[in-house]
Amino acid sequence: MSRGCDTLTSTNARQDGSRLLQWLVRFRTRVTTDGAPTLPAQIPDLPTNLSVTARTIGTDPSIGDDLSALALEQMDQGVILVDADLTVKVINGPLYELFGLPRGFMPGADYAQMVQFLARNGEYGPGDPEAIAARQLERALCADPPLYEHRRPDGGVLEVRTRRTTGGGFIRTYTDVTERRRAEDDLAKQRHLLRLTLENMGQGIVLLDRDLRYIAWNGLALDILGVSEEDMRGRPRLQDVMRHQIAGRLVHMPAGSPDFGDDLEAKTAYLMERIGQPAREFVYARPQGDGRFIEVRVVPLPDGGQVRTFTDITGRVIADEAVRQSREILTGVIDAIPALIDVKDRDGTVRLTNRFYRETYGPAEVPPPGPPADRAAALDRLVVESGQGVPFHEDRAPDGDGSLRDWLTTKMPLTDEGGEVTHIVTVALDITARKRAEAELRDAQASLIQAEKLASLAQLVAGVAHEVNTPIGVTLTAISHLGEEVGRIRTLFEENRIRRSDFQEFLDVAWESTRMILSNVERATGLIQSFKQVASDQASGERRPFDLATYVDEVLLSLRPRLRRTRVTVELDIPTGLIVDGYPGAFAQVLSNLIINALVHAYDEGETGRILLSAREQPAGWIEMHYADDGKGIPADIRSRIFEPFFTTKRGMGASGLGLSICANIMTGTMRGSIALEDGEGKGTRFVLRFPVA
Repeated sequence: MSRGCDTLTSTNARQDGSRLLQWLVRFRTRVTTDGAPTLPAQIPDLPTNLSVTARTIGTDPSIGDDLSALALEQMDQGVILVDADLTVKVINGPLYELFGLPRGFMPGADYAQMVQFLARNGEYGPGDPEAIAARQLERALCADPPLYEHRRPDGGVLEVRTRRTTGGGFIRTYTDVTERRRAEDDLAKQRHLLRLTLENMGQGIVLLDRDLRYIAWNGLALDILGVSEEDMRGRPRLQDVMRHQIAGRLVHMPAGSPDFGDDLEAKTAYLMERIGQPAREFVYARPQGDGRFIEVRVVPLPDGGQVRTFTDITGRVIADEAVRQSREILTGVIDAIPALIDVKDRDGTVRLTNRFYRETYGPAEVPPPGPPADRAAALDRLVVESGQGVPFHEDRAPDGDGSLRDWLTTKMPLTDEGGEVTHIVTVALDITARKRAEAELRDAQASLIQAEKLASLAQLVAGVAHEVNTPIGVTLTAISHLGEEVGRIRTLFEENRIRRSDFQEFLDVAWESTRMILSNVERATGLIQSFKQVASDQASGERRPFDLATYVDEVLLSLRPRLRRTRVTVELDIPTGLIVDGYPGAFAQVLSNLIINALVHAYDEGETGRILLSAREQPAGWIEMHYADDGKGIPADIRSRIFEPFFTTKRGMGASGLGLSICANIMTGTMRGSIALEDGEGKGTRFVLRFPVA
């Protein structure tokens, strides 16, 4: 067989083996107190070829064999010594164990046979066993490579060391490094994972030693620091990188720093003094020259080194700025709202108020204690417990000065993602001025209504005066004529010239005058009685039973002077016996306003017209009265506004715009009923009035 390497004589091989065994004996032999070596009585399971070799290399064969065997068996490595003829000269038991062979088993003293045996068993992997064995023999004889790792079929790893001997053979040791290699592989994997983790972190991270030199980093740190991988491998110091950043305008001097001009070293020293070696964990943020904002966290290590992390907080800074601006806008908006706005947490603690709130309650910035504050707190608890808001409601509460104000208040809950109430928002509009204006308006309306009543009474007085004037005038004429006749008869009587015919004529005149006087006085009395009743009802506003048909006649009687100046007639379709227990004065006001409103708006001067008033009890207990005229009607675009106060289409012609408004207020208030404008086709206007009988 071709060896591929030079071989030496077997004698030299035996000499090398003798020196190896003698060294092993010196290393492994125990020594007694008198200096004599102590050996076991018997060495079991020794290779059969070992005894032959031992007898050739020791001066004392028995002692040499025992010491060599003991030393070899105590080693952790497998050891084999092969001479230039590929004869196995030395082999120990651990080698058998490494290759899974029974102790003492040896295919033969020829190393080539041993290698071929292992190759056939698959020790060196798949392939031609003869070719594999040849390659293994050539590598062993040449000791090339002198050190390599052999991976076994079972996954184990053997570290193989080969050294050529002076005789042309070789010594080979096999060390099981499976666990060590597995640990190294695990460590390499962990290092790889750590590197991947560091490279994929959202932060830049560096490690500095006690001299503040960079010894580890990730890619993001290089990007933020503005340093290349090549420069960082030179292990620069912290101040070197800081100087580079200042020079490249990646880092600016903090606000309030002294003016160092262009002195780069002074700037670097200043920053190093402030942030170079903090005694404890330190966090600061800085803008970079490229527009980014970086948060730097410095963590000192026990050995004097540092871990520094760099977080790009540009997005967070922009978001914070947007939130700040939004908060300023929101604050400006709520401060501009002329209403109290406060936000409380679940415990009732005020967290946010607007300017109007602070101005209302002054330095205390809380409502004064008392029943209004207790009511507000109760409503806050209701919002928290129910999760529902409180609709607008009116309340009266004092301000910071103790002055009572009227508020229109609502409360709304703010909830988290789970629907839990976290805050209560209260909005209160100051309606004090409005309530005061409403009271003044009510007073004004009452005054106007009273004025309308007085105006109606004035018209009634004028009408009654006109009506009473005729019977009174006739009565006065009759009385004057009767007086003249009495004077004439008295003269005839005193002169004793009275005749029967004269007396008879006097009696006829007296009878006719008396009848005329009585008739006209009764007529005047009726007019005065009607005037008295209607005027009393309108003035007093007292409740009393009245016959609807009769009372409508009396009202029309009071309106007769106004009607006589027109060509409009009023017709009635109201059955007698409809007794209403109500307010006749208020009803008279409604009826008068409807008729006068028609005379003003429905007909032009001199135009003929007809107004029909009808009433029935339907349903039982309710009067339904209809008003209908054949006038111009009401345009569609103003039909929805006719009951509004002060709305009129003839303001410059003496109309106040309160006629129908007063009708609506009386019908819905005093009469406890309603008035509505009926929709209808054709000419004219129709109203329907409904009110209870009692």
